[in-house]
Amino acid sequence: MQTDEENLQNIINQATDELQARENARDEVLARARKARQLSKQAILLDHNKQADRAQANLDEARRLLDETKPHINAHPELEQYEEVEAAHEEHAEAIILHSILATGTYPTPQITAATPIQYILGLGDVPGELRREALDALVKGDLDEAKRHLNRMEQIYLHLVAMEDASLLKGLRRKLDITRGVIEATRSEVTAETGRRRLSDQLKRLTKTP
Repeated sequence: MQTDEENLQNIINQATDELQARENARDEVLARARKARQLSKQAILLDHNKQADRAQANLDEARRLLDETKPHINAHPELEQYEEVEAAHEEHAEAIILHSILATGTYPTPQITAATPIQYILGLGDVPGELRREALDALVKGDLDEAKRHLNRMEQIYLHLVAMEDASLLKGLRRKLDITRGVIEATRSEVTAETGRRRLSDQLKRLTKTP
């Protein structure tokens, strides 16, 4: 029969084993989350550079890494609340949403992004900033219609997010919306200016053709 001291030592040993298992799981989850976030950031840049296939490969690898965190998180649910894990899912959602918009003009579901609805919304909140870059690139190429399409999409996302009744309850969303509003105003100003330049140029061309 064990003594009280031996029983106490067994309890301490069990607690130590549990803490070590949680620490090992934390290391595994955070390493994968950080790598997945990095791959998602790279995918966004690749999409901006018109390298959609490479972007998709990055997104697939990021998804694989996030899926590998699930067994650890199931065993230790508190790991899901770590900032690095949340950030990885938000970045991945943002990258997939942007990729889908550029490729097909559609929004992917949260299930496709492997994100919770809240993570999806927070990722979506950063997409207008990426679409601004696409709009500016379109203006540089002289494609005013494409720039307007990106601006319209930016406004669509903003209006839907700002209309959320519980937007203030999502940490960070209000700041994202404030930034998005400024981004939209700047983009609209540039698109409007280019529209005016086009109109003036067309008028001058017509005048020069008038006998």
